[in-house]
Amino acid sequence: MDSALMLSEKFTPAALPEVCAPRRDLIDRFDAAAALRFGYVGAPAGSGKTVSTLLWLKARKRNVVWIGLDRYDNAPTVFFKLLATGLFSVQPENVGMRRVLTSTSFSASPVEHVIMMLAEMQPPAERYALVLDDVHLVTNREIMKALPAVLKRLPGAFSVFLLSRNELPDELRGVVRQPAQLIGAGDLRFTEDEIRRYFKSLGRALTAEESRVAFVATEGWAIGVAAVAKTGRIDAGSSLYLFASYFESQVWNAWDPALRDFCLRTSVVDEFDPELAQLLTGRSDARAVMDELNRTNTFLSRLHGDAYRYHHLFQDFLRDKAASEGVDRAALCKAAAAYYREHRDYSRALRFWMESGDYRGIDAYLLLFLFENNRGNIAEYADFLNTFFVAGIPERAFKECPPLHVLGAWHAYLTSRRELFEGHMDAVYRNLPRIARADSRFMEYALLAYSVDHRTSILEKVKHFRTFGRFIKRFTPKGLATNIASFTHNLPYMHRSNLDYSDLALEKNSMRKLEGNFSLLLGQEWRYIEPGIPACFAYERNRLDEALAGIERARAAMIPDNKVEGRLCVAVMHQQTLWQLGRSREADAVLGELDDLVEREAPFFLPNLKAHRAKLALFDADKRVARAWLDEFFVTEVDQVELYRVSQHFTTARAHLALGHGAEALRVLDLLDRFGREFNRPLDVGEAGALKASLLWAYGKKAEAGEALSAALEALAPYGFVRIVADEGASVEPVLKRLLKQVSAPEYGGPLERAYVHDLLLAAHATAQRHAGVTANIAPKKKPVKLSRQQALVLTLLAQGLRNGEIVAETGLSLSTVKSHTEAAYRKLDVHNAMDAVLKARELGLIE
Repeated sequence: MDSALMLSEKFTPAALPEVCAPRRDLIDRFDAAAALRFGYVGAPAGSGKTVSTLLWLKARKRNVVWIGLDRYDNAPTVFFKLLATGLFSVQPENVGMRRVLTSTSFSASPVEHVIMMLAEMQPPAERYALVLDDVHLVTNREIMKALPAVLKRLPGAFSVFLLSRNELPDELRGVVRQPAQLIGAGDLRFTEDEIRRYFKSLGRALTAEESRVAFVATEGWAIGVAAVAKTGRIDAGSSLYLFASYFESQVWNAWDPALRDFCLRTSVVDEFDPELAQLLTGRSDARAVMDELNRTNTFLSRLHGDAYRYHHLFQDFLRDKAASEGVDRAALCKAAAAYYREHRDYSRALRFWMESGDYRGIDAYLLLFLFENNRGNIAEYADFLNTFFVAGIPERAFKECPPLHVLGAWHAYLTSRRELFEGHMDAVYRNLPRIARADSRFMEYALLAYSVDHRTSILEKVKHFRTFGRFIKRFTPKGLATNIASFTHNLPYMHRSNLDYSDLALEKNSMRKLEGNFSLLLGQEWRYIEPGIPACFAYERNRLDEALAGIERARAAMIPDNKVEGRLCVAVMHQQTLWQLGRSREADAVLGELDDLVEREAPFFLPNLKAHRAKLALFDADKRVARAWLDEFFVTEVDQVELYRVSQHFTTARAHLALGHGAEALRVLDLLDRFGREFNRPLDVGEAGALKASLLWAYGKKAEAGEALSAALEALAPYGFVRIVADEGASVEPVLKRLLKQVSAPEYGGPLERAYVHDLLLAAHATAQRHAGVTANIAPKKKPVKLSRQQALVLTLLAQGLRNGEIVAETGLSLSTVKSHTEAAYRKLDVHNAMDAVLKARELGLIE
């Protein structure tokens, strides 16, 4: 790979380096930050962040990997692949780095792959700088949490500068700790003296008053100073206004019309290569034009390979110009869509066709995305949908292209927006004929969306299966659900994965009723799912031997062609059942097999595997494991539960409990409880309720704990599920004792049966003999000690050295009364003699 085609520096307006050249104090500020390895340049657009950084690089003769970010880089897979590509440019002949970068599993675990790639990097022979520009466009919490850990692993030859329009985010305070590492607008701003010196270098002398007016007008911003100097006008305004004023009068109007047209047309995309530029402009010499713009330092920056982008202020200027001059943006967006379609980048192809506004013509692009671009890592798929829907889609788009409701439903479903999901699904049902007419293949995805609609049970859905089936020409033998989507959404339990299948536990032979209907969606995966799901129900009902037999039948039914997702679910259930049976050696062997399977075939499952391992340790409130889990880059604070991470969120709640973070744990558990109830997932409701009850009890809120557990058991009781609560063992056992007493009372008229609660208590007690419980580290708050007036008097007299007989004479109390008050004080203070009682009472401020 030619290193010349890898990432290189970005360029900015030609006048700006000339303006900034004498600013030695600013170069010193960069030196101070570089000495600490990490610098953060935070200032508004047009402040001179880019050119100041370039000037420091030039002054210090640093090699640079410069990465310009945009809003579509705001997903872990995209961001870290871009970062890895940039770092590879430093050593393009490094075979180890190339192997990691080109690994087919890179997208499944991008952070881990970047770290592995850095481990392969040889110590650089020269000093480098890594510059991440426009960091404010990266808001994904996973990226920001992982970034410091990645940057710290860079060789010492690297200095890192992060350029942003925002203040330093909290996530980066681990690498940017000292004031010397922060370069702000005040550091970049020109002083009045610097403005005067710069004007003098251009042959124009300014008075002190003119310098002050220029400073006020430009606020010392580099781009404003350049505009004022070039135009001779001192006008206040935004950075874009000042740039546009300078650029249009000094440069743009002097350019050849053909060059101006080239820039206007290519500005429709955030980045482009010569092939795309030729398609957008119709110019066969597109590469030569781009090379010339790049060579002459004119607002065009190379990103990587043949990909380029405009400086953000220049691009804003171009897009405003294109709109005012009537450039056909819709046609350009369609051309870009065709380009990305040809290059099999179906997500960008779909996005650009959407931007064209021709919603009636979107069908082909939507199909390509749905059927070709969403296999494997469901988190990566959800990240794309988040960026796709971030700006909102006009209502007109859904009216003109009803299949978009299918995509909208999947996005709402994966991100757990219940009302939005239900709205899209209702629209799908209303528009079934129109969706089918657009292309019958859309009906396959519509059917899958219907299969996870939480408002009806699986057995109810079977009755309406033919409504969808008559629109579908044929089912693939491999199974529709497993062919075009994740049928588990990468979750670890098959009975509580893409849907909570608990309804099937209410009827005998319910799995047989799915034969010929939903079994068609699953193809050959049905072989092990048929015995597997009933085995899961047996586990939840605490019939562990029956569960193990069912899981072993599921394992025996598997064939080599079965999907890795199903094999993961069966392995997790196998390990957990053996573990509950106390067959630790066998359980550990299965867990080892699971590790190998994930490493070999399913790196996307690594977060859920880590969650499962941590959960096992957290039954004993292991603080080390809890801290390690919360430090994982993918564990971030959320405002709502994402379906595909629900098991991770439960582990996060457990980690907070093990560390005594009561408020944090309660916040996550409330989110999980609401999620479970809104999406009809009784097992999630049960687990959240059991943990919440354990938390409340540990903090002394016994009545509230009972209410929380009662509400959870009401959701579980119809199915007879036991393990999901009993697993909490010692943490939930006292709450169950209290609840059993309540339901056993003659006056109890609630929905819970005594026998069910009794079974739960027995199972929880058995678990408590093996594990300390997740709340073991939470010491119950002791009630404040209060002494009666007489008890305090007796202790005060004891403190003065009086004996019991003397206290009787002093107070007039009988000897038995004095002894009674003394013993009561001992109990309250948890002591056993007079001296300790006096010391403890004084410590608590109960006596003088």
